[in-house]
Amino acid sequence: MVKNFNLDPEFYDLQVNWQERLKKEKNFFVKLIKERNIKKILDVGCGTARHAQMFSSFADNVTAIDPSSEMIDYARKNIVKSANVMLINGGFEDLNMLPVGGFDLVVSLGNTLPILGSRKKVKHALKSVRKKLEEKGAAVFQFLNFEPRIMEKNRFYKPKIIKKSGKVYFFIKHFEYGKLKTRIDFLIATISNDGDVEDFYSDSSLLCTLKINLFLKMAKNAGFKKIELVSPDGNGLFDKKKHISLYALLQK
Repeated sequence: MVKNFNLDPEFYDLQVNWQERLKKEKNFFVKLIKERNIKKILDVGCGTARHAQMFSSFADNVTAIDPSSEMIDYARKNIVKSANVMLINGGFEDLNMLPVGGFDLVVSLGNTLPILGSRKKVKHALKSVRKKLEEKGAAVFQFLNFEPRIMEKNRFYKPKIIKKSGKVYFFIKHFEYGKLKTRIDFLIATISNDGDVEDFYSDSSLLCTLKINLFLKMAKNAGFKKIELVSPDGNGLFDKKKHISLYALLQK
């Protein structure tokens, strides 16, 4: 059985240009936080907590939770510097055990929802998130556009080459669409200064193929009253014929 998203925290961090990504996403979240007067944020599936650290500048309290203890340890040692960020090891199934009350905003970014792997788990996650929201709270889910034509067009992400500590890291990401589950493959090679391959790493995960109509049905069944689908840059409406990913903004 495939264990979903078993990436080493350092590899996870290296394969994303965080400066560029956070710059691109910042305006969407800052606008949302200010317009809704958000004070308390929960980040589910926080990874190395880059977003949580960013949120800490705009909210009073940020709770960041991830099922990987390695991710949480890495975040605590290398990323999170703000005193108003609480890091917790856990997942959607642990939300009712959090030592804090309701939240004004719950976010789940970077395909955390489809990474759960099954429709049943996604349904439970949506219901758990709604229960953790304050009366006028909102949730933001970010995930891929699983339309077959879009998936086929973007099967391979552009390879990334990262230089760090005298070594070169070569990253390839691949998607294999399926009606129920979509496979995502990470291929990583470590290359020495002499051009020799020192190490090779691969990881595969099965994502729940979360097509838009399915997600909308699940969200409504979970009790969310208002749902807005936003383009990946956060500046307009989502177009399933064009955009590779989306934000889903859900209101209780």
